[in-house]
Amino acid sequence: MIQIKTQGEQLDLPAGFSVEIEDSSPIFNERGSQSVPATVPATRRNIRLLGAPHRIDTGYDPNNPERSAEVISGGYVRSGVMNITEASKREGITFNIGFDNSTAYSKWIDRKLAELSDLPTLTPGDQRDPISWLENYFNMIYAYPQPLNDDFAIFPLTISKTDSPNSDSSNRGERPFWEILNVVTSERGIEQPRVVKRVINGEITEVTVPRGYCISPFLRVWRVLELIFADLGVTISGGNPFKKGELALLVVLNNAADVCCRGEVRYSELMPDCTVSEFLNALWVRFGLVYNINNDTGTVTLRFLKDILTSADRDLDPDIAGFEKITYETPQYVKLSAKTSIEGAAPATERFEDFIKGLDVSKVRMGYDVSQWTNTGTPEEPDWDGDLNDSWVDPYEPEDPEWPEPPEPDDDYWDDGDYDFERSSVKAATSGDTAVTTNSNTFLAREYITGDWYRLDSNNNTVKQASTAFFNWDPQPDGLTAFELNSDDECVPIDEVSNVGTGAGPEFNGWCPLFLAGARHYHSYIQSDDDDDTENSGDTTPLAFMFAYTKDQKSFGRINGEGGDGLPITLDDGTKPELSLLFQFKDGLFAKFWRFYDEILRHGNRSVEIPVRVNKLDMYDLLAVYRLKGIRCLIDTMTYSLPAGREIPVELKLRTIQTHGHYDIAKEQNIPDFSASSRHLEWREYYDGFEDTDTVEARREAAKNYISCYEYEPHGVDGDYWCVDERSAVFKSRKRVGRIWQNDPTMPAPAHHGQKISRTYRARLYYDIYEVHDRTDEENPGDYDLVDLLAEEDATVFYTVKLYAVWVMDK
Repeated sequence: MIQIKTQGEQLDLPAGFSVEIEDSSPIFNERGSQSVPATVPATRRNIRLLGAPHRIDTGYDPNNPERSAEVISGGYVRSGVMNITEASKREGITFNIGFDNSTAYSKWIDRKLAELSDLPTLTPGDQRDPISWLENYFNMIYAYPQPLNDDFAIFPLTISKTDSPNSDSSNRGERPFWEILNVVTSERGIEQPRVVKRVINGEITEVTVPRGYCISPFLRVWRVLELIFADLGVTISGGNPFKKGELALLVVLNNAADVCCRGEVRYSELMPDCTVSEFLNALWVRFGLVYNINNDTGTVTLRFLKDILTSADRDLDPDIAGFEKITYETPQYVKLSAKTSIEGAAPATERFEDFIKGLDVSKVRMGYDVSQWTNTGTPEEPDWDGDLNDSWVDPYEPEDPEWPEPPEPDDDYWDDGDYDFERSSVKAATSGDTAVTTNSNTFLAREYITGDWYRLDSNNNTVKQASTAFFNWDPQPDGLTAFELNSDDECVPIDEVSNVGTGAGPEFNGWCPLFLAGARHYHSYIQSDDDDDTENSGDTTPLAFMFAYTKDQKSFGRINGEGGDGLPITLDDGTKPELSLLFQFKDGLFAKFWRFYDEILRHGNRSVEIPVRVNKLDMYDLLAVYRLKGIRCLIDTMTYSLPAGREIPVELKLRTIQTHGHYDIAKEQNIPDFSASSRHLEWREYYDGFEDTDTVEARREAAKNYISCYEYEPHGVDGDYWCVDERSAVFKSRKRVGRIWQNDPTMPAPAHHGQKISRTYRARLYYDIYEVHDRTDEENPGDYDLVDLLAEEDATVFYTVKLYAVWVMDK
């Protein structure tokens, strides 16, 4: 028996009525689980409960407001939303019922984030000066944030750039006016402007602004997710993945300039102009976020696809009720993209592969302010004066007096045993070479913090091409079609901004995200000539994400955790960020969140249909991994009909997540071997004295060893004299013994680029010892022969290694 209830009453169902339900995995279907359309008779009860949908003059939409429904079959109880599709007095009323994610999809498809119900307002309470209270509160969050507890982060954000009307190609002294949110000064903390400069009717005009202007916090992503699901009346179960680790630092940007001017902060005014569906799609594309709603328990589960793919599996084999049918889908690869319409965000080419074509990313130059670099070398062997990577050649000669003397080793410094030098690290033993490319005079460089990329022309000492790092992930492998994922959020560049001396608000000079969407006003109106530019007028707030880092009690927005020195930032909590908001590179979103699924699409893209029997009170988990005949799978859909007994037949469609065949996925995916702040100091060998150890002193030592061992005595007279001395020793071979600098545990870590040290190590030289027949006299000076081979002897000597420190990329 089956019952369908709405408004707390049962619908009249015909004899033999059944409903078919298809539960869909949110991984593969955003529309969620639904019933197949079913028809009930147009009885008086049904007409009343369903709002007389068969009448053309009913005067309202039977699906608005949404109509809840409940399907009951024995112990099976499922809540959802009814959608009436057809109605006729004669043929009956046809509807389907959406469950779980389907209820959210229909509600969120056109609903803006700012329209979510019951959005909070931050109010100071009973305060005489609420704006000062807000300033103090945000100053605390700026210096001492608690990412797992604070709804907000706050840091400087540039929202508009106004060029002076006097600026032209002949007048380069005119600087733009930057409008910057949340400028912080050492004296006052967050400081608001008293006036802003706008160009009105072609003239620079100072506009007085209200208190609290240009102060706006940014909502953390984890908090926005909580508000989204609270709108549905469900709570997050099993943890919010954006409330952990680095992702707790992720915020949603806004360009609201006057949200604090009323002495309160409305969360609705901090939201971007996007629908809930667009926001969740952005988190799906960037991070693989999947959500599964359970209306019956009032909860939602949030998980990343990468975590689902690597989770433990459950055995399906006991439930099998027939033979499987396998469909071999077309091999695919993951393609990732986001919007780049914010000024300064668009890359020179959509794909990184096209930008670096002909160049080797492993030989990338790295440094600061790349566009200002000068080649102090030759076109063939350039030496860029700002380059700090491992291709830098040390200018000092081995005999340079600036090389420090090696330290004196202690008694236990030396240990016995041989060391096969040829097997030591080649990377550690050799200095970097000039980049070898198909474009012999074009070199690749990357700028710290901004992440911008450059093609440098060593012939003309110029930048050949420059690009932001917001490339799509689109390797375009042969024979594969793209599984396209397009995000609805905007990429936001980072750059140096200075309004010092312009009079355009509190002075700021530093790195800052450029969210150039214009200043948005909710409670005031400030006119400028930019109002005619719809993209920069501030009328909209694009969806955009940024990490909020805090170091030395100062918060700032970044797309990755790279400092101005190219090294990882150590945050105030002691952590070092390892994630980038870029799609590319080892620290990028593809490598961190999508490479496993990409491998499955390439080498395991199969679907399986199989009948099973399952307890209807213990249905399968749509986010769990199941094992079918030893193969790991995810559920795509499960279709069944009600009413049914306790155990019901289910048509199961699975997607395999276990690959097959032989392949090299690292070579196929070809993730560029690079990541932001992925460099460290290493010693490079400049001079190795090992090859210069065959000296007169070493030969003399070998001869002395022979004399001592065999108690040899010289004999003869002048002109016919027999002896053993340094002339007796004929070099055969040498080897290093004990430690070498590559495995020396006493070796100090390099402290700075260009640092120089010297170290002393031990070598053993092997000689053939001959007896010398010396015929030297006044008429034949220096006349001698090596006559008899007496023995083989060795000598232990010391040699010096000179090293210098360079930056190299992590592997």
